[in-house]
Amino acid sequence: VDLGTAYIVIVVLDKNKKPVACEMEFAQVVRDGLVVDFIGATNIVRKLKKKIEDKLGVELEEAAIAVPPGTGERDIATHKYVVEGSGMEVTAVLDEPTAANAVLGVENGVVVDVGGGTTGLSIFEDGKVIYTVDEATGGTQ
Repeated sequence: VDLGTAYIVIVVLDKNKKPVACEMEFAQVVRDGLVVDFIGATNIVRKLKKKIEDKLGVELEEAAIAVPPGTGERDIATHKYVVEGSGMEVTAVLDEPTAANAVLGVENGVVVDVGGGTTGLSIFEDGKVIYTVDEATGGTQ
């Protein structure tokens, strides 16, 4: 689950980490990684979760969340509360570029996540993150 500045996105991966479903909705409930409308964000996540559950015929019970690199613990907790409010247990917290790399599989290189409010970068060496940063230069800047 990615609570982005421009879009809230839920992507479901199969056991081989391949995407099997995705739902997204434009939303102005998060600004630069900070949830500014908790109820609105929770309602959107609930709606997207239900769409995917109806599409796949399974209940989504667990989720990993993606946050901008450098997001503080309090803001991470708020993201977790939003997702938990939709009925899913948060099992992992990843920075956004690292979450994207779960699908991309970059071993040595850089993953760049240009979002609506910020741009996150993660540098990978031998499949491990060695550096991550977030810049206030996203799509709405």
